[in-house]
Amino acid sequence: TTTIEHEHALASVHKFVVTSCIYCGKIDAVEALLLQIIASDTMASHPALLPFIESRQTRHAYIDRTQTLLSALTSQDHDDITILTLTNIESTDERRPTSTYIIRPPSPKELAVLLDPQQCNCRLSDTSSSIKLMYRAAGNGEAPSMATWDVSSSLKEQVRNCCFGGQVIIGLLLDGPDAVIVDTRHKNIANMIGISNNGLIQNSILEPGCAIHNNSEVSNTHVMKYAAIIGCGSLTCTEESVAKSSKSCAFDMYNGSMDIEVGPEAGGGRVVNVNVESTMVDVCHALNIDSNGGTSAPLVQFDTKTGGGGVVMNVLCPHSSILHTPQTNHVQLLPHSSIDSATSVSSALLLPESTIKNGCTVSHALLQWNATLTSQSDAHHVFLMERSEVGPHSFTANTIYGPDSHVSGGEVHCTIFGPNANSHHQSLLIGILWPLGRGNVGYGSNVGSNHTGRIPDQETSVGEGTFWGLGCVIKFPVDLTSSPYSIIAAGVQLPPQRIQLPFSLITDGPGGMNQLTPGWLLHYSPYTIARSEVKFANRRTAKRHDFYTGWKILRAGVMDLLVDARDALLFPKVESAKVFKGEKAIVGLGANQLAEKGRQIGIRAYTDAIQRYALRGLLQRLVELCNSQKVLTLVEALHHVGLNGVVETSQSTGSVVSSKPVVDWPVLPWNEASHTDPEALWKHQHSILMKEIPSIIHNGNGNDTLSQLLQKCIALENDHALRVYKSKSRDDVRGAATVPGYKDVHIAAEDDSVVLAAKEEADAVTKEVQLVEEALGGTSLRSRL
Repeated sequence: TTTIEHEHALASVHKFVVTSCIYCGKIDAVEALLLQIIASDTMASHPALLPFIESRQTRHAYIDRTQTLLSALTSQDHDDITILTLTNIESTDERRPTSTYIIRPPSPKELAVLLDPQQCNCRLSDTSSSIKLMYRAAGNGEAPSMATWDVSSSLKEQVRNCCFGGQVIIGLLLDGPDAVIVDTRHKNIANMIGISNNGLIQNSILEPGCAIHNNSEVSNTHVMKYAAIIGCGSLTCTEESVAKSSKSCAFDMYNGSMDIEVGPEAGGGRVVNVNVESTMVDVCHALNIDSNGGTSAPLVQFDTKTGGGGVVMNVLCPHSSILHTPQTNHVQLLPHSSIDSATSVSSALLLPESTIKNGCTVSHALLQWNATLTSQSDAHHVFLMERSEVGPHSFTANTIYGPDSHVSGGEVHCTIFGPNANSHHQSLLIGILWPLGRGNVGYGSNVGSNHTGRIPDQETSVGEGTFWGLGCVIKFPVDLTSSPYSIIAAGVQLPPQRIQLPFSLITDGPGGMNQLTPGWLLHYSPYTIARSEVKFANRRTAKRHDFYTGWKILRAGVMDLLVDARDALLFPKVESAKVFKGEKAIVGLGANQLAEKGRQIGIRAYTDAIQRYALRGLLQRLVELCNSQKVLTLVEALHHVGLNGVVETSQSTGSVVSSKPVVDWPVLPWNEASHTDPEALWKHQHSILMKEIPSIIHNGNGNDTLSQLLQKCIALENDHALRVYKSKSRDDVRGAATVPGYKDVHIAAEDDSVVLAAKEEADAVTKEVQLVEEALGGTSLRSRL
């Protein structure tokens, strides 16, 4: 919506809420809350941030509800009748936005029913215990007359075999006011509503419609409608535990935040205060990883100095549950989140649909939507973003998991594990800064070796799409941020170094020095890149983070890295060598060796990718022009794509002198101007094209410049499609010659969807060039195309 529309919407909300709450005497509080919302909304003008803002407001609304009921529970007048109007927390089965509740002490008759062994069979832990009943009025104006109703029958049906201590609110459903239709999704918990067989319930708020059964102890806990605590041991929340969490990692349940220290295990200052609504954009900004290129993507930032405060209580929101867990302490569960059969959970905040289950031991954890900790995993000081998963059998600490990431069967410590990164096998990751993720960790990979006998004060920064092969050993420090989509082959031992050659393959080499082939993935396995584009798009299920995670592999920032890498290969520091060894020979080679053949492969691979990127931008620009006007002149076309006079101004290639590289992070994809701006993308493609024209145009003039460029575009696209086919076909040939029955169970290259898509794209490019030819009919271009 536009700013004006949004301001009108906020004004309407303000008017409605204030009008609705006049009678409850909380106008000042309501207006203060609305002002806070409006202030935060100014920060969240980007529509992509709306789900994160709404999440925070929802969390605070539930905590505010807890605070309101807690005030009624701890009221000094034990004979007082409290009438509260609260927002309905379950919208699917309610016909009005608010409901009025009566909170009062039980009458002598009701208390007798509660304590009667033949009826409710409950008892009080001591004489100072205070019980209050809570039930909903039939209508918002019916509360005064219903305050004296006898609810003994409902008490007998819904409460039995419990011991109550301290101050407790017992919520009851009444036949009339609560005769609502429950949808099938919530039918099971609706059939279990009630409070039974609990060893001790103390200092708790149990709202009407909750299910509390077969627990040893439930204390300092607020359980809302349709929430459940079943078969648990001890569910507590103490001031000591809250203070301890705050001291150890600044854990703040109300703000949903805590400190996580990534990088060196021994510490070193990389502490990020994450919020449960944070994104990877926020994490990178907090750690200054976006220092190169600035920050253009929206940030989720909240004012934590104003507003309300937390409560020393566990809070279970509607349809959340804690089941069969021996120890739980200091937790808040948002709707439809769950803790199921965990071993121990303390200081955890779970957003909707997230879960901790199956034998996990967890402390200080923030889980976003649909995040999962499962199957005998240990997790401490962790932040799981949307759709991330840890488990089974994982051990992790001080780690931030990006959206759609997954770790199982390994150890991850002091790490940023970026979007769509995967470690499906037993492996070790320590001190890894991998904000762009999209890579894989093979079985037995040891990414975390420190110098023998020294403190664990080292770390590694990893580029997007890195593949760690089986059993590789990485000795810190290492920097691969300027080598995206590189492969560390199986068994390779990588010594400390910085590599700046993208899409490379690193293998064991002669003489104990690893062999590096720059651009190997582009030249020999473009199928991998083409498949990855489709794979990442299909696996990007964290929709709230979609505004920044959908970047392309071959984008502007990667092209800049390819240009720098090609320049380093074109102008090595050592002349006429058969084998180039280390950084002294070629900038960005690291502690590896490179044969002359590999250098030529890298130059061609990088050049083809760079020119294909630029020429595809040129073609798209021309096609858009042709679609807007059917007849064009060559002069108009050249002017539109900024190529008039290009032959006269772009004849000299010049020479590039390799300079000492600056140690810095590459520009993050979501901060590239071209990430959301097509004009910025074309501007970058055009700048690349102008530098590449001298190597494409041969003895050209103004009339055939465009012809040669478009012919080159067709040639590169056809060559790319052929290489995609060959890279898949090699696997088919080798597999058929090795494994009996291989052809019967594997899709052949000619039928593979990725191969077919590459061929279709090449054919589409040819057709688009023909479209340009038709629009420029009658010019010299036509005969050349």
